[in-house]
Amino acid sequence: MQISFFVKLVLFLAIYCISDLSIKNNILRKVMNRANRAKKV
Repeated sequence: MQISFFVKLVLFLAIYCISDLSIKNNILRKVMNRANRAKKV
């Protein structure tokens, strides 16, 4: 029981970190695109 709970906790944290990173990457891309457009103009 304890081992399976620990595995689930680790998997949940890993998925949370990956999703958080992907969201941050999307925000960074949007900001970079805006910065590039501003430089062009």
